Amino acid sequence: MSEPSQFRHYQIIQDADGNNVELVRNAEQVAVLAFDMQRLEYVHCHVLLEPLANRPAFEEACKSLQKRGHPALARMIEFGEDEVNAFYITSNIDGEPLRPYLARQQDIPGWLAIMLACRALETAVAVCERGEFLTESPLDSLRIVQNGPQAVQVLAADFQVLDDPAAKKRALKTSFEKQAKFLRSYLSEQGGGPTLPDQPLSAADFTELLGSCLASAGVDVIAPMRELRNALQKLAPDHLSGEIPTAQKPRALLAPLLASYQDVARGLVNLVRIQSQRLDMANPYSMRGTLTKTGRAVLIEQVPSIRSSCRLVREVDDSAFKITKQRDNSGLVTLALVNEAEDMTCLAEEIVEGISLADLLRERRCLQVQEAYLVLASLDSALTQLDKAQLAVCKLRLEDVFLLTGFAREDSRSMKLLVSKLNEWPAFNIIVRAHPTLAAMSGRGTDPAVLLPPAQANPATPWHAGWLAAFCKFLLGLESPAGLIVPPEGRARELETVERLLTDEIAKVAESKPATRGDFLARYASIIQHYDLVKIAPEPMRNNVTEPPADIGLKPRSKTLPVTQAPEKREFSPSLASQKQVVPLTTGGATRTEEEATIGFAELLFKNSGGEPSPPDAPDWARAAGSAPPTAVEYLMPREVVPMWLKAAVFLGGSMVVGAMCAHLTGSALWQKKRASVPVEVKASISIAPAAKLPEPSVPKAIPVIETVIETPPVVTAPIQGASTNRGVTLSLPRGTGGLLEQLAPEKNPPKPPQ
Repeated sequence: MSEPSQFRHYQIIQDADGNNVELVRNAEQVAVLAFDMQRLEYVHCHVLLEPLANRPAFEEACKSLQKRGHPALARMIEFGEDEVNAFYITSNIDGEPLRPYLARQQDIPGWLAIMLACRALETAVAVCERGEFLTESPLDSLRIVQNGPQAVQVLAADFQVLDDPAAKKRALKTSFEKQAKFLRSYLSEQGGGPTLPDQPLSAADFTELLGSCLASAGVDVIAPMRELRNALQKLAPDHLSGEIPTAQKPRALLAPLLASYQDVARGLVNLVRIQSQRLDMANPYSMRGTLTKTGRAVLIEQVPSIRSSCRLVREVDDSAFKITKQRDNSGLVTLALVNEAEDMTCLAEEIVEGISLADLLRERRCLQVQEAYLVLASLDSALTQLDKAQLAVCKLRLEDVFLLTGFAREDSRSMKLLVSKLNEWPAFNIIVRAHPTLAAMSGRGTDPAVLLPPAQANPATPWHAGWLAAFCKFLLGLESPAGLIVPPEGRARELETVERLLTDEIAKVAESKPATRGDFLARYASIIQHYDLVKIAPEPMRNNVTEPPADIGLKPRSKTLPVTQAPEKREFSPSLASQKQVVPLTTGGATRTEEEATIGFAELLFKNSGGEPSPPDAPDWARAAGSAPPTAVEYLMPREVVPMWLKAAVFLGGSMVVGAMCAHLTGSALWQKKRASVPVEVKASISIAPAAKLPEPSVPKAIPVIETVIETPPVVTAPIQGASTNRGVTLSLPRGTGGLLEQLAPEKNPPKPPQ
């Protein structure tokens, strides 16, 4: 078998017979599958067969696609001319072309036909917005990729960059409207009502109508294309049940080049127990299993062989296996196993019990400006660990970023968090996947780097401020993942200012002068603080007439930004202005003066992270911990006001207990004086009489007196109050002191009971 050929740093992929894997072959070009040994991903190598008739137009078209990338379009990585033949390199689309996919179908469900038409129109609009780059045969250049049990994407894998865009002849607007009317009428008539039911349609008729509609698309009919997409979307059912049938599932491009699942399970039979071979279409090359020794749940997938990738992939996996086990790299997904057996290498990745950022955006559509700031600040910490690890990874997708909340993925509480704002979450931490996977290398998912222009020189780190700005565009809904239409939300001025900041940071990448992440986050935080509405202005409006209304508008606020609660939006009210002092919710209940400089949780994460010196008036949080801002727990657990009567009761009770203890130690306690105050009379004969007469009439008239002669008088060591100095002393004891009497003089004759 011949050795794989290599063009620059792209290795041409070969099949089992040693032939190059060709994707496109026509009169204009030949496209083959290759592997980028620098970016560690699969690419499409397009080689033009004819010499360039207009080289400046070709270069201008490729530069335009590089500067204005889109998630639904293959990324234009590189272009040039090798000897006589021109070429351009695009990222891989791991799917099946639309024409072969529809050709092998006899019938297609109605809802799936509508989904395909809508996704194809969305991608065609994205291509036409960047110029006349849609090919003459869109059904051959558009590929279908399944990304969920009931969801598919239609992505553009090829472009028309051969001729001069100004000389192209496109169909007129009326032609597109005519074809659009045919397609809409066909789908409406098949349904027999306003909503198309789940019934099979003829795949041949649908292919002809969809192909004619896409072939007449162009730059001048972008608005009618969007109208057609919106009209078809109304025909689709609101809720889908079940999955795409097996016959209608699109085929993956890399699947024939990889080993079967039985081979993977056989190679790890003694190390991993396979639990399920059910495919997750967001990550179709992985299986779920359990480690035999530790019992931990893992995802198992194979590492591509050297012939279908390169040696660097295995080296990065081995490095990640060692680095992710260290405590200093807790922000990276742990690799539990890298094993080679039977000429096949497999890896096991610990399952992250968190919420994927892609799932969060799919449910929430977009985040608010304050929520995006919390995500970016937490992501900065994980990217710092990734920079220190020095792994040769240049790609992070939205599917590779997870938000850890402490709840399991199947927990009902995690489902509730998906539909709630981030500042209402208890807490979260961000962890990223730092090793290459088959899903990432094959081009699945959403890569924020598609929005970045090519840099003239390699930056120090791929995770600079420009990449963070492109990442933030997806968070705010300024750019939408493929198959997701997101209307931007939030205040207009604030969102426009943030958008200008993101555009400037992305433009710096083309100049090879990207800023640091800390500098970008600092400017992002200043925008949030500047456009945060002041909740109340007590001092200027104390009399409601002294200050003009302009002071109630937008103005800078303090630097406090809580973790779990966004700045509250509240309009000005004269009743609130009349109060002497109002404490806003974002201060945690503590009153702060305007001169007191405070800092938020997220600002503390990135402060001084870019190696920039701190301002001289910045507070030292290590020395002044008492003035630190309130934590997330303080916001989640509101302070309870203790009533004054309870404080007074506790104080008085404690004082009484302490006073009683002191009196007991000094001997002046009340209970210590009772025994000493008993009246005593001592004489030769002791008579015991009742202490008091009972009021009942049944008291006997005479009470016998028991006289006991004491030969030896008792020795009294302490003076007895009220006693006589004579030798004969009479002792009168109250009732119930028989024990004391026995101690003084034991009885010789027991007393007789009274009669």
